[in-house]
Amino acid sequence: MNLKYFKRSEFDCKCGCGETIVNDELLQLLDDAREFAKIPFVITSGYRCQKHHDDLTRRGYHTSKTSAHLKGLAVDIKCEDSNTRAIMMDALVYAEFERYGLHKSFIHVDIDYNNKPSPVIWLY
Repeated sequence: MNLKYFKRSEFDCKCGCGETIVNDELLQLLDDAREFAKIPFVITSGYRCQKHHDDLTRRGYHTSKTSAHLKGLAVDIKCEDSNTRAIMMDALVYAEFERYGLHKSFIHVDIDYNNKPSPVIWLY
């Protein structure tokens, strides 16, 4: 798979374990959204190994036992202002994502449609 705007390493687990599992459909949708947006997408969280996920939970971060990050089906994209959020959301909708989580500093998107509601937007 050729990505125009991302490197697979951007989706590696951030704990430093070197693990990465990332779904090709997710990557293609993100690449499509990035092209439409015409602004950078900085991935702050991609795949998470169970150890890293458990550590985030222990440190008080909002996590889910069934997180799509654990399956390589989710990303968090840095987003810290309303104008950027509007541009990114427009592009993510254009790319046909259906699951969004909005935080003041990031946008979560995932393609974990099995046993999870869709379309949905939640707030952190």
